[in-house]
Amino acid sequence: MEIKTPMITIRSFAVAMLFSIFGAGSLVIEARERHSFASHVELWGVQEIVLTSDKVPANPFKDVRLQADFTSQGRTVHVDGFYDGGSTWKSRFMPNLQGEWRFKTISSEPSLDGKEGRFFAGPPSPDNHGPVKVSATFHFSYADGTPYFLLGTTSYNWLNRDGSLQERTLATLRNMPFNKLRFGLFPKWFVFNRVEPQVFPYVRKDDNSFDLERFDPRFFANVEKRVRELDMMGIQADIILFHPYDKWGFATMDEEHDEAYIRYVVARLAAFKNVWWTMANEYDTMEPRDWQKRGRLVRACDPYDHLLGNHPIADWFDPKLPFITHVILQSGTRAEASVRLARTLYEKPVVDDEYGYEGNNTMGWGDLKSNEAVLRHWRIAIAGGYASHGDTHVHPGGVQFWAAGGEMDGESPARLGFLKRVMSELPFQQMTPSPELVVGGAALAQVGKAYLFSFFDVERILEPRKQTQVRLAGADLFKVDLVDPWTMKIFELGYTLPGDHAFSLLMRPSLIRVNAASERDAEPEPLSTLLDRFAGEPTEPRELNAEAFKADPVQYSVEFPIAQLCLNPEARLVLEKLLPPEAFKIPARAFTVESLVSLGIIGKEYAARIPLIDAELKNIPVE
Repeated sequence: MEIKTPMITIRSFAVAMLFSIFGAGSLVIEARERHSFASHVELWGVQEIVLTSDKVPANPFKDVRLQADFTSQGRTVHVDGFYDGGSTWKSRFMPNLQGEWRFKTISSEPSLDGKEGRFFAGPPSPDNHGPVKVSATFHFSYADGTPYFLLGTTSYNWLNRDGSLQERTLATLRNMPFNKLRFGLFPKWFVFNRVEPQVFPYVRKDDNSFDLERFDPRFFANVEKRVRELDMMGIQADIILFHPYDKWGFATMDEEHDEAYIRYVVARLAAFKNVWWTMANEYDTMEPRDWQKRGRLVRACDPYDHLLGNHPIADWFDPKLPFITHVILQSGTRAEASVRLARTLYEKPVVDDEYGYEGNNTMGWGDLKSNEAVLRHWRIAIAGGYASHGDTHVHPGGVQFWAAGGEMDGESPARLGFLKRVMSELPFQQMTPSPELVVGGAALAQVGKAYLFSFFDVERILEPRKQTQVRLAGADLFKVDLVDPWTMKIFELGYTLPGDHAFSLLMRPSLIRVNAASERDAEPEPLSTLLDRFAGEPTEPRELNAEAFKADPVQYSVEFPIAQLCLNPEARLVLEKLLPPEAFKIPARAFTVESLVSLGIIGKEYAARIPLIDAELKNIPVE
């Protein structure tokens, strides 16, 4: 079989190889012009212009400038090209409009300059919804409007391990519910990360040092392959550009090399629709650098405005900055308080990318029991945020999915998939945290449409049974389900009417899901009757306390880490008055006052001051 173009004949094997790069559609090869591209791509797919130069300068990464302008329907997108080894340069583009596109290259190298062509962007394939963007202030949707419920996981160093381990990582992810993976590009040198990569982002010199003037295209070719494979599984690639856990010198590069690295990475990867950018992992533990300048550079180099954040250990990187699309937290035991604070202060999506890891290592951050990981994730969701999981079970050689990929041993992934299912079946983007609608629990609600009440801290009780309360309004009839987040079972209880309901719960943890109903197949009953029947208990009269419903304003308290309290000058004064200086250092700022005492960072004598600190902080509203 042969495929013929007007200018050149290519054997079917070669065509198949090229199709694997460019995707479906015929390939246009201009022999005299020495550039090739696909004649058709799908909307939000990748068009790749491959160019061949007459000569290669001494340093092609620095000595040649390449740009391509893509134009359609009066709109022009400027895209930086990049050197890909040998005599090859490339320019990648993600079309965001259907129809004809034209391009023209601009280069300081004459043999790369002025190359032109046209191609067509057709309809997207069924599973292609485009890149993820911010939606409805606090949430995310794909470009075509499809809601995206973020469920993340972590494998920091998987791209710097051997190919077989990378394949095992992908095999694991294919059977998991996660739709975002956090990972770095630079190799990591840290506990459970003591492996020298086979290939680095930079070329290694004879003396074993790195030539920071020359990237290694082999490394980035593998990154691109893996990003494509994640995309095929519906997984967003949350790419961490920098991190402090380094022994090779990448964490301490100067500004010039940081910026050259950013330009090269964005030029190579921005055209993939599933890319997110995280400036750094625990940026506030790195040597000081101008993160605003670097963040603005990412935004300037990325013509598609992919999502962009910066991960802290303690100090939130100013989420008010316009180029920051979402707030990234690292918050554990009281994560829901941090989510509530961040939503109030910044009115952007909030993602707790590290609430602790499910596993059995002995590092403190890697020994969460499965049930605790599940409940932390649920608390974050009910507070109106999103979160990322990590598996830190130790395998032979110290391999953990969180670090190197491979397999997961935890019991939480299936239950987190259940969480995603429950949330996705609700109008979650229209639901807001609603503490004023519940007594003894937490609530997420679109009043009159859908409610999700969580009861995770129901105490062990004797008779009389302790009761809680919820408030329903806005519809004439509601359907009620009881949800068990651990067994992943949903029990249909029946129907109830609007109003205030008091009841007792004999199952923990549990959630009550309530949806407005237009039809019923049973008579509506009080919520207490439905729950008592489920528990096999006789229905008892409940006395409502309407005054117990109240919406406390968001206010500071000792539930917040030191760094978050220091965001408010008045709260910081309270802490400075009652705590020693060591409470304000990194990483101590990432902990609450209570944690500082329990970890021995500050003396036990400060435990007696916690109630006083809390009382003073609660007089300070979040504004």
